[in-house]
Amino acid sequence: MMLEEFEKRTGYFPTLEEYEAIEQAYMSFDGDKDAFCKAYKKNEGGLAEKIQYKTNLQRINTQRETEKTLEEYKAKIAKLEKSLEQELEWKTYEDKDNVQQEEYEKLAKAAGTKELTDDEAKELLYDWYGFAKEKIKILRSVPVYEVNRHRQLRKTGEIDRPPLYNATDWHYIRFNCGCMCYELQDDTLRPYMH
Repeated sequence: MMLEEFEKRTGYFPTLEEYEAIEQAYMSFDGDKDAFCKAYKKNEGGLAEKIQYKTNLQRINTQRETEKTLEEYKAKIAKLEKSLEQELEWKTYEDKDNVQQEEYEKLAKAAGTKELTDDEAKELLYDWYGFAKEKIKILRSVPVYEVNRHRQLRKTGEIDRPPLYNATDWHYIRFNCGCMCYELQDDTLRPYMH
């Protein structure tokens, strides 16, 4: 029996997987197409329910197999990623042209060091260097990078680094003004390298 014949006789439009179960039930049915379709519509002997149950069971089994295969692939990918990480030899990286975290922490821990608000930092930058306050954006963190054996960089996070002031020759502010990023350290203003 063709799918179209079944649909015309029953008014039911099954999915392809449902029709496979219908076709199997029809092959073992004792009667012709018309008798089978009539029995299906009336659910004689639970025919339609049995077909639906078989289809549902097949769908569940297929889904379980798919999920199992997916978990196997995820495990393989995780293993390959771990192997690649080891092969690439990632290490912490700090650009030598930027203020090193160790220097910043020394200032942060020193007696008399004060954390500046954004407004205080902007005021200092305006007074000392003439930056327009409305164009300054104070940056309160720095990106953390790692470098691999091929000198490729990847960002792995951020470290809090708010502006600090201890004295006119011992301070730190990182900021954007216009399209440039700067670091002010100990009265030395320089571009921040990304």
